[in-house]
Amino acid sequence: MSDKIHVQRVSSFGKADWRAVRSNGAPLFEIRLQISSMLNGSHYFVIGPRGEVVRHGTFNFDTWDYPEIAQILTAIVTAVVPGSEVDVELDAPQQASGT
Repeated sequence: MSDKIHVQRVSSFGKADWRAVRSNGAPLFEIRLQISSMLNGSHYFVIGPRGEVVRHGTFNFDTWDYPEIAQILTAIVTAVVPGSEVDVELDAPQQASGT
């Protein structure tokens, strides 16, 4: 049976800091994204439970939108935990409402 891993944003601001947790809520690691518009200029860092970088690399993308974010995070998690089932929690931006 594969691991079920949920990925969620660490902060309500920005899309660079993420946390991967097991289905029982146990934290696995955090993911930090550094986004660049240059080809292969974007980097990711997987941060272990003791604050150490356990994996890092580069990635590129066509359009930085929610489906692309989910695809990149899923690829990072499955590289660290092969065979895992990944669920990425993407919150759509809140719309301001006028009164």
